Amino acid sequence: MTARITGGVLVPLCSPCDKEDRFQLQPYQEGLKACLDAPVDGFYVCGGTGEGSRMLPSEREMACAAAVELARPAGKKVLVQVGAADCKTSLELARRASEAGADGVSTVPLPGLSWEEQMAYYAELPQVSGLETVLYYTPGCTASLEQMEQAMALPGVTGIKSSTNDFFFTMQLLSAKPEGVSLFNGKDEYLAPAVIQGAEGGIGMWAAAFPHAYAAICRHAAAGELAEAFALQTALNRLCCVVFRFGLLPAFSAILEHRGRWSRVFRRGAGDFDEAFSRAFFAQALPCIQQLEAAEKGAEE
Repeated sequence: MTARITGGVLVPLCSPCDKEDRFQLQPYQEGLKACLDAPVDGFYVCGGTGEGSRMLPSEREMACAAAVELARPAGKKVLVQVGAADCKTSLELARRASEAGADGVSTVPLPGLSWEEQMAYYAELPQVSGLETVLYYTPGCTASLEQMEQAMALPGVTGIKSSTNDFFFTMQLLSAKPEGVSLFNGKDEYLAPAVIQGAEGGIGMWAAAFPHAYAAICRHAAAGELAEAFALQTALNRLCCVVFRFGLLPAFSAILEHRGRWSRVFRRGAGDFDEAFSRAFFAQALPCIQQLEAAEKGAEE
């Protein structure tokens, strides 16, 4: 089994596409390279930010292989989200991730399964891949705390990503998780509080746009440097308030373009924006963006 993924910041990579929604390898590689100089611990491949569920299995395998090829020489880890529409596809993606040299696999709950079937899938995943396995508690997950305790106790399960809107439930998961299981916070709006409460790391959408600032929030919070942590957390949350007024996906896409990145990362035109949108959005969002970008400039000085 590969080295343990015990915490830290993992950047959820975007999976760029063209107008026909086909995966684009070169901008994907460029997006990963843009994060290599940030103090992050690795990358989360084909999760929600990367729209793994809307990619072909062959595209997901390509994304995994490319991430391993670029990240591992830089000392960064690769965690691959393999959840799909059915168990067979998910388990095959897990096998391929292992063959590609990934450090671990992760999974969302699969659709249409009873809890007993879900548990059987969770148990089989580390056996099939031979890799560390991080469960993903998605915003729409309905599993109870008791059920998640059962899942976290399975052999080979070494982590959980909590993206629930309910911060107290994340705290309950922190209290209930067995020794040796790491919790990654997935709800960026309470990243600093989660780390202060004991979360070992973070995997969140905004790490893909502002990896330096995101890592700084985690680092300051873990060190008890609360003023520094909450200055950046407040800037991020103020940006999120503007973003949600304009629409998450087009606003995120516009920020990627502003940062010199490929902006078409959501399929079916979900992240499309025009010049009028950009003008109105950045008129409100730019001060917060500049504060987050300052974390990157500070790291370079």
